[in-house]
Amino acid sequence: MKLIAWNCRGLGNALAVHGLLNIQKEEDPDILFLSETKMEENKVKGFRWKLGMTNCFTKDCNGRSGGLALFWKNGVDLFVRAVSRLYIDADVMENDGFIWRFMGFYGEPSSDKKDVSWHALRVLNVARWRPWICMGDFNEILLSCEKDGGVPRPQVCMDKFKEALDDCGLHDLGFEGDVFTWQNNSHTSEHYIRERLDRAVADGEWRERFPGYRVINGDQRHSDHRHVIVNTEDLYGGENTRPGATFHFEAGWVEEEQCGVIIENAWKLATQVRGEKVENAVKGVASDLWDWSKNILGDLERRIKFARKKLELRRRMPISAHIVGREQILKYKLERLE
Repeated sequence: MKLIAWNCRGLGNALAVHGLLNIQKEEDPDILFLSETKMEENKVKGFRWKLGMTNCFTKDCNGRSGGLALFWKNGVDLFVRAVSRLYIDADVMENDGFIWRFMGFYGEPSSDKKDVSWHALRVLNVARWRPWICMGDFNEILLSCEKDGGVPRPQVCMDKFKEALDDCGLHDLGFEGDVFTWQNNSHTSEHYIRERLDRAVADGEWRERFPGYRVINGDQRHSDHRHVIVNTEDLYGGENTRPGATFHFEAGWVEEEQCGVIIENAWKLATQVRGEKVENAVKGVASDLWDWSKNILGDLERRIKFARKKLELRRRMPISAHIVGREQILKYKLERLE
């Protein structure tokens, strides 16, 4: 099973939606937790159909801040136990009847309120009787090496986070990829800050149940936070391919301006010019969409992937005025491509 947690930093603009749909398309998660949706419940639930994850549970935002959402696929046996502005707590049942606990977490961003986050974890731990994994944006680091730039984080703040995890029997699951999951997007190296705020933690029972788990810090998509991916099994032994060559309409196509034009032209050509029946006309539309996706969008996707790779390399380099400047240029080019 694949779990993803992402601080999306609002879903109210096209770039954010595009980033969300890309994550869904490329990673195909079974459970997806979003924090800082900054959107009301009814609007967030509208994403169920775009994501192809028709099960959804949300927590309303507070004005223009906060907001949580949990999506899961049909076939995933999930029951939401509790919700607050800081978390969504759920039970997941496996096919063999084994039940474990999934929690999507969003820590208090304000320094003077972080104790509220750690108190919430301890309270939830009191009622714990399932193997437990907790993932999301904790808005805190555990070690000084998890921050680069800016004022050093006070040791007492990191210690409080560690003590809360220890009290709950939760251990950091590590990661693959870049250590820093958040950056402040400053245009100058003097004010550039990056930190590891997003992570996955679990207790010993959960790790024993899923000894082959893998945690990956994903590429940044619109948000200044990376998404955190947890595979409960090692699924990367082989390439993830889609079976067969059957045509299927990609949800992301509707975001492309050319999509409607291609459908309209193909339909008119088949029905008005060739006089074909509806069944054959539909096949003609599908064929034209397939060619467009493969030859036009495919080339665009390759350029986007190359641009992301270059941007990722810059983000992993030591902070300097040159590197920060190059990062801003690459981000602008990537936004134009997307």
